[in-house]
Amino acid sequence: MLMAETIVDQLRNIDFLSRISTGTLEVLATLCPLINLAEGDTLFQDGEAGSSMYVILSGELIVSRKGVEIARRQQGDYLGEMALIESMPRSATVKASRHASLLEITHEQFHSQLNASPDVLLAIMRTLSRRARENLGVLDRLEPQRGAELTPEVADKLEERAKYLMQEAGLTIREAEVAHLICEGFSDKLIAKRLDLSHHTVRDHLKKIYTKFEVNARTQLVSLIYK
Repeated sequence: MLMAETIVDQLRNIDFLSRISTGTLEVLATLCPLINLAEGDTLFQDGEAGSSMYVILSGELIVSRKGVEIARRQQGDYLGEMALIESMPRSATVKASRHASLLEITHEQFHSQLNASPDVLLAIMRTLSRRARENLGVLDRLEPQRGAELTPEVADKLEERAKYLMQEAGLTIREAEVAHLICEGFSDKLIAKRLDLSHHTVRDHLKKIYTKFEVNARTQLVSLIYK
């Protein structure tokens, strides 16, 4: 059983909690539930409703979607933050690859203890952007050999991966629609017509999409999502 003092020390080393007062960290370490998972246990599944995020205190978790491993998260990482920032269902399934201990930060605890700090939200959004870029390496394993035919199975996996990356980057539903049409080669004018938006609104969505993916042009965005 981890002691509260040990948990506080671990929380201090996590990016979105690094500037939080010791008193607040002690409250979190004392009040937040400690979750223990055995090897193979499921933390949450793709599509489930969620109202908590989890800080990994020990062990390793596998993140997957429709049977495709997307990432592995270890001590010092956190998961499920989108459930607190936006009311969205879980975008992936998470299971323990070995015994793991996690601190569960519920929606109520997050908003009462942390939501007032801009540093917390900024650090989480930076992590979402970094993950979206790091996770793109998975596409290389799904990509068929150069010159080979793109099978329906691989195409479906690439599509699922693209959807996941958009969620990881924190795109809204409308931004994801715009990003998807960009990847299909639609011009700004056609996107506006397809989604019944003004040209100005499309450009505004594009700026937000570029910022979240840390790119400067649509060619970079398409390259990141569909290498």
